Amino acid sequence: MSKIKILSEHLANQIAAGEVIERPASVVKELLENSIDAGASQVQIEIEGSGTKLIRVIDDGGGMDADDALLCLERHATSKLGDSSDDSNRLAAIRSLGFRGEAIPSIASVAKMSITTRIENDQLGTRIEVRYGKLLKVYETGCNKGTVIEIKDLFGNLPARKKFLKSRRTELFHIEEIIKNYSLANYQLGITYTLNSNRVLDFAAATDSLEERILMLYSKNASEPLVPLQYPDAPASTAEGIIVKGFLLSPEQTFSTSAKLRLFVNGRAVKDRMMAHAVHEGLSGFLMKGRTAGGVVFVTVPYESVDVNVHPAKQEIRFQQPNRVHNTIVSAVRGGMENYQQAAKQTLFGSNLAVNRTEAEQSFPDAKTGTMTKKFARLWNPPSAASPGNISLKGMDGGTFASSARETTFSPGVNEKGVATAEPVAPFLLGTEDEIPVPESLKPIGQFMDLYLLCEAKRENESYLVVIDQHAVHERILFENLKKQFAARQMPRQSLLFPKMLELPPEYAALLEENRDQIQQLGLVVEEFGGDNYIIKAVPAVISHLEPEEILTGILMDFSGPEYGQEKGRKRADATRLDDILASMACKAAIKAGQNLNALEMQEILKLMQESRAFTHCPHGRPVLRMFSAADIQKWFHRT
Repeated sequence: MSKIKILSEHLANQIAAGEVIERPASVVKELLENSIDAGASQVQIEIEGSGTKLIRVIDDGGGMDADDALLCLERHATSKLGDSSDDSNRLAAIRSLGFRGEAIPSIASVAKMSITTRIENDQLGTRIEVRYGKLLKVYETGCNKGTVIEIKDLFGNLPARKKFLKSRRTELFHIEEIIKNYSLANYQLGITYTLNSNRVLDFAAATDSLEERILMLYSKNASEPLVPLQYPDAPASTAEGIIVKGFLLSPEQTFSTSAKLRLFVNGRAVKDRMMAHAVHEGLSGFLMKGRTAGGVVFVTVPYESVDVNVHPAKQEIRFQQPNRVHNTIVSAVRGGMENYQQAAKQTLFGSNLAVNRTEAEQSFPDAKTGTMTKKFARLWNPPSAASPGNISLKGMDGGTFASSARETTFSPGVNEKGVATAEPVAPFLLGTEDEIPVPESLKPIGQFMDLYLLCEAKRENESYLVVIDQHAVHERILFENLKKQFAARQMPRQSLLFPKMLELPPEYAALLEENRDQIQQLGLVVEEFGGDNYIIKAVPAVISHLEPEEILTGILMDFSGPEYGQEKGRKRADATRLDDILASMACKAAIKAGQNLNALEMQEILKLMQESRAFTHCPHGRPVLRMFSAADIQKWFHRT
């Protein structure tokens, strides 16, 4: 006698339901997708209890006639794959949200279901009642065009499954997330969500823009600007049929999990680590470690280039060209952040944003040559103990300031070989207040705790108090300059008067040989002397105040860090690794907390901010500034 038995249809449906219908939110998702596929413009979702007591979904879509209403209860019966003699072609370019024909029979097998539906040309509709997979009644009834599906006593015949559901709060949270996702993916769709007769969400049809929907769902953070994604070459789009659009929350609004980052592919809400990684990489330098972004990212690709038939709940997908999609998302996010920086700059500096490049070139060093003028020495290194002391600096009041050895910096001038020669100068500049082009709309007031710059900003006849972290903003400015110099292979370096010899462990010697070109491009010149001994002949000028051994070992440690190794997962890109190294160099070179600045030096920082490509966050993601409006300050003192 055969041991293998064919399962009954009812049992097969229950098994399928275990894959497709995980919790009440799964029912809401499947029914909502059916309503969207049916062309509904308005959907009402009513929930009682935690979703196991009642789920009712009402739409004004195309509806079904009596035959289709009965067929939808059969497994793998669907109207969404189209007609084709080749079944493989029918799955090659899926355009609808649903396509398997599993949801309705799976739900019907684990709940009490009723379907009331009517197409536009029929005078009467059809009502079907099913009880845990068994058809009870089919009859005609009067109803509106569209479909009403009621699910009662979900998992009533599977007490074990019902027992493993989470708390009522958790289940309702998942239901609300599903509704929010599809209200964003279909922002012209009207959706009403009612819980125990109380209206929770209510979106009108054909009235909201995507940005307005996002602000509604992130209402707690509505005061912060959104960051629209922008592909550099073409607005919100790119070649190869890949289009990326959406909005991210500002970098000040970050989260410890990725729950606030909603990803969509061809209108389908998905969970994709590659896409989330692309968003994170695009925000590199604007997110703190361990934090993730929030917002909405839409990716549109040709239907034939993505496979959605890889997961029972259709939340996972496979791209035909994942690297191309990844790079496009990264570019769109970076383009959006560039616009965000420009908007922040416009807010701070207003009409004085445009800089006379000719005048700037006369006053400040060119990024490519690194040459310096006699009038100004740009912010470069922190204090160096090796510099001579007691260098005088004319102050703004005409007096003389004594600059000790601990307050002196090196200003590198670059010769034709790219090797810097150190010339000790005052910490920031040599000149008078009148010679510094100060932004008119952002004026320094003073310094707080020798750490924060206090400034007054003017914008549209409104005054603001601006608080700037001096170390963070200088670190970012240096980082942007170092990136440009590294890309141009013109990193200024400081040649050592007495080359330094040291012995390297074998693993460090191997790293040095493996990454010699990049290390030399960073401005570090190291030559083999014999055996395990090496000679350091030049170091990056920006950190020339550090010991040569410290510079070399620090860079080699960055190249060997475990976060870049295979044991921690995918190896990070060389560009990301080098960004981290340049960020570390900028951090070591920037002015420090506790360093007192005079008025001229504060003005110089503001000028550098105005010229910098990015300044709102340090390379490690910390915010650089905060703005307080006059209205905010008046509230503090009850002057409203």
